[in-house]
Amino acid sequence: MTAMPTEQTSLRLTPHPLQRVGAFALAAFAGVRHPDMVAGPLFTMATDMATEAAVRAALVRDTKAEAGFLLKCSYSLWPNSKMNHPRNKKLPDAEVTAAVRAWRSLPPPEAWPEAECALCGVAAVGFFGKSDVVLAASTAYRNTTPRGHSGLALCWPCVCSFHAIPFGSRLSGGPSAVVHTWDERLASHVTHQQVQRNRLLITTGAKPASPQSELVALAALRGYEHRVTAGVELLVFTNNNQDQSLSSHRLDQPLAEWLRTTTRLPARRRGFACLLRACRTDKNSGAHNLAWRVFHRPESLPGTLSSYLIARTEAFGLPASESPAVADLTGSYLHEVMHMEEKDLAEIRQTAQRVAALFKIDDTGGKLTGFHALFRPGRGTDLRNWLQRHSVAWVLTRPQDDAPLITERGFELLFSPSQDSNAWYFRQYLLTSVLADLHRRGWQPKDAKATVEDFDPDAIDPTDTDALEEGTLQ
Repeated sequence: MTAMPTEQTSLRLTPHPLQRVGAFALAAFAGVRHPDMVAGPLFTMATDMATEAAVRAALVRDTKAEAGFLLKCSYSLWPNSKMNHPRNKKLPDAEVTAAVRAWRSLPPPEAWPEAECALCGVAAVGFFGKSDVVLAASTAYRNTTPRGHSGLALCWPCVCSFHAIPFGSRLSGGPSAVVHTWDERLASHVTHQQVQRNRLLITTGAKPASPQSELVALAALRGYEHRVTAGVELLVFTNNNQDQSLSSHRLDQPLAEWLRTTTRLPARRRGFACLLRACRTDKNSGAHNLAWRVFHRPESLPGTLSSYLIARTEAFGLPASESPAVADLTGSYLHEVMHMEEKDLAEIRQTAQRVAALFKIDDTGGKLTGFHALFRPGRGTDLRNWLQRHSVAWVLTRPQDDAPLITERGFELLFSPSQDSNAWYFRQYLLTSVLADLHRRGWQPKDAKATVEDFDPDAIDPTDTDALEEGTLQ
């Protein structure tokens, strides 16, 4: 008997995101950190575990049964496979078991084509179609192999990786979602957590909670202890025969790392709690809406924070206690995610300190409300005129201070007409920084409200905590 080439019993990572997720899932089955460690007996053990799960699901035969969750998912993963063939309801257990195991068995060497694996370049063991591999992006493309073509040439470890994809996915019974990253340590962390949860779901037959896919990625970053070294991609796909699709949403590395630190570090806890409150709506928790925003509209976060702070300040009639935390979080976003120079942000903070000094003890809340209004969309000219007007008073009343109210560089940052300018973001940062400095000074208008809302600005709302925990578990 010819010995099996080691290349057919050793996992390898390839450039294909879904193959990589499946490979990390098999590594979790084998109890090791990285797919490179899965070879020989460990490879056999891991792939056998995936095969036996498929056998057990096929024998259920009823997708509505208590243990039928994986069978239900299989229609969106491996349509027309031996696992979910319509005839299985009429066949005895032994015949179904044999058919599923044959489907999940390595083809004999004499049947291997003279072709290389399309993903990793080693010898292919066959051509594989959509009953094994997610083939195309949508119904706009042919989601089956063309007539006269046998399929995608793959080696056995790559085939097994595709078979293991559901264990590393957020399963819903319909579209599945995976969190993919080129940061292999993060990929291992995320996939191992998902495998543990899915094995419990599939074993117990419990109905899974279904948080939005974006929340799964946000929760995964929240639970990660190390620096994120690559971007994070969210892939949502279904491979069934009616409405197959594959969509991709991406977080670049700076934003992924900012989210990780913002959700974990104690120094940013208050700011993160405010960010969740700022994103909350009547229909969705702040965590759900934040997760959607970071994937689809990340540029909106500074404006969301400043709008929240304005609303809080106007509700209280004085600068809210969380103003410094919001200003710090906004500054960290502009520097770490949008790559704005720290010296430019410092220029805005210094301008904010001088602007805050314009507010007097006997001023009313109307002065602060009027200042807020200058930052509404389309009022950049009004803000510029306001700063120019007060610059004259600043010189007359503060002759001992050599610094002007706003420097030429400050004007350039806040009002540059260039299309590539970040002026709008600098103006939002100026607003939050002024409110933060007013709070630090203890300033409040003489007509401020006697009482304010009783709440803990450090606390994350229970609905947001539950949502993040739910996303971690899925």
